[in-house]
Formats: sequence, structure tokens, C-alpha cells
Amino acid sequence: MASTSNNHTSATPTSWHTSPAKPPTVHPTKKAPLPEQLRSIMRLLPHSVVVCTSNQPGDGPRAMTMSSFTSLTLTPTPLVTFNIATPSRTLDAMRASRGFNVHVLSGDESGASVASHFTRGNVGGSIFEGVEYSQDDDEAPVLKEEGVMFALRCRVLQDAPEEGLMRVRDHVIVVGEVVEMVRVSAEEDEKFGLVYADRRYRQVGGVLEM
Repeated sequence: MASTSNNHTSATPTSWHTSPAKPPTVHPTKKAPLPEQLRSIMRLLPHSVVVCTSNQPGDGPRAMTMSSFTSLTLTPTPLVTFNIATPSRTLDAMRASRGFNVHVLSGDESGASVASHFTRGNVGGSIFEGVEYSQDDDEAPVLKEEGVMFALRCRVLQDAPEEGLMRVRDHVIVVGEVVEMVRVSAEEDEKFGLVYADRRYRQVGGVLEM
């Protein structure tokens, strides 16, 4: 397969830094409409942050940052799931190519920089401009940026309901089968992954022990 590679200077010029932990800024109240109550409660829960890439045949790569990624099952083959609001060009690429990569980000400034870059969307110029990545033929690209620890190569699960793409109102739930783990970072001592809570990127904190 033909392989392409792109080099860069930085995924984004934004300078990230770590600050001390702060109390939550949200305070759920029954006075608010029920959707806002739930939104406030969900902001109190940390969510993993990953970047998903895919490829639109004939039109190039797509990518997005998401915080709904989780494992679904490990056997007989490992499955993962997440949801995407529609419309989405990245979702369109997944539907057309049936393949995608999920990138696990480090819980530090580098991981936050990558996550922030891919929140900009796929409209108006290539979101991959200035980003280091590799791509084989029409497969989903693998990001090579500092702050990316692993990439999970996945394919949309064919034998799932609705062929792995289940519409629920204005979202689509994606079920994917993991076919390969790719180490991107050279570090052997892994960091915890990047998380998101209360509208900010965060690091895993202290341990509660008994």
C-alpha cells in the first residue's frame, strides 16, 4: 500500500499549561429545565477525550474530538462505542469507508493541544494542515503528534444493529470492532489519558485508598 506522511511545526499555536484543581463551577438545581439539570450533572463527571479520524473516499481525511468514547466488550472480539451529533463529515466518512482510528491522548498539555485542534471541524480548509500524520491509501490517518499515545484501528461493526450505526434522534451511536493497537508515543511509562469535565480538559488526580 502507498503511504503518505505529513510533517508540521505544531498542531496549534495555543500554549497550554497546568493549573491547580478548582471546585466545580456548575450547581445543578431543580429550578432549571430538566435538560439543563442533566447537562449540569454530566459536567461533574469526567469523560475520556479522544480524537477520531476517518477517510472520505475521493475527498480526503476527516477528524473530530469526542468525549463519549468507551469500551463495549472485550470478547470474542474487542468492541468500542461512541456517539456523534449529526450532521457530521467525520460520520459521513465512517459510513462511506467503514473504518476509523481512535487516538488516545496523554493527560498533559500536549494531549490537550491535540484535542483542542480537532474541535475546529472539517469545514473550510483541511483540519490536517500543519498536523503530522501517516496514511495508507484510503485508510483512516494515524496522528503522529506529540500528545498521542496510542491509535486503535477500528472498523464499523457489520453484524451490529443497523450495521453499527444506530440513529437515536439527532445523534448516531457508532459500534466499532478494534482490529489493531498502534503505539504512537515512544514512552514506555504510560500516562493516564486526557479527561474532560466542567468544560475544561483535566488530568487524573489523587487516588482514594481504603
